[in-house]
Amino acid sequence: MASPETYDIHELKVDPEPVLSKCTERVACETCGKSVKYFCYYCYRAVGELEGKVPQIRLPFKLDVVKHAKELDGKSTAIHAKVVAPEDVEIITYSDACLDGVDVERTALLYPGPDAQDVGAMDMSRVERVVVIDGTWSQAKAMVRDSAQLQRMQKVTIRPRRTRFWRYQNMDEQYLATIEAIYFLYRDSAGSGYDGEYDALMYFFKYFYTYIQGEYAARPERRFHSRHQANYIDYSAAQGGAERAARQRDDRTRVNYDFGDLELERVFGDGD
Repeated sequence: MASPETYDIHELKVDPEPVLSKCTERVACETCGKSVKYFCYYCYRAVGELEGKVPQIRLPFKLDVVKHAKELDGKSTAIHAKVVAPEDVEIITYSDACLDGVDVERTALLYPGPDAQDVGAMDMSRVERVVVIDGTWSQAKAMVRDSAQLQRMQKVTIRPRRTRFWRYQNMDEQYLATIEAIYFLYRDSAGSGYDGEYDALMYFFKYFYTYIQGEYAARPERRFHSRHQANYIDYSAAQGGAERAARQRDDRTRVNYDFGDLELERVFGDGD
């Protein structure tokens, strides 16, 4: 297996900080009324001041995110793709019949394995849609094992990368967050001529990553979970984020920055 690449998240041609940093409070979603921050992870839309300000893109092939029923909506990074590319992304809760009617001959499954083809070496013009599974790896294996439709799909894969995800995992560092996998699916499929067309898929992820880096750089005494990858916090590169985090702490007595439904302390997994 090839060694995972380290990608530079700061090279993405998207700058969410000027917009998202102004979002400091929860607001009620105009569609469902739930109190959320940044976007509604039930209605898949930006909320409050962010309406009309989050980039919107089109994708070269459709994406179906098949979500395990036990995967918490507030934890799912796959929702970022639906918010940014609403016309081309569908989020489906897994069931025995959830993929009935899908043309498996023209649908690929993003899933690793010895029979998976690298999307960078494929003619993706023959693929109408790709299915991505959203859940833990044990849940994903069970869904693929139990679904006849998923088993019949051509498996595709992406080049291995080291994740930038802030939640520690029991797997190794090349197990990406779902939105990272989605982004690299489209990036790798574009080949050597890629020029940032799908970087907006990482709009929210880049902002949350940069904010967390800055928060911990501003408070170097703060510990995080021992199972995080070594040197996850880049204290030198995160200095700009640290300055922003310090300014934001001046405006509130306690940092309570939501990423979905979870507070920063719970998202990142502080040590005891």
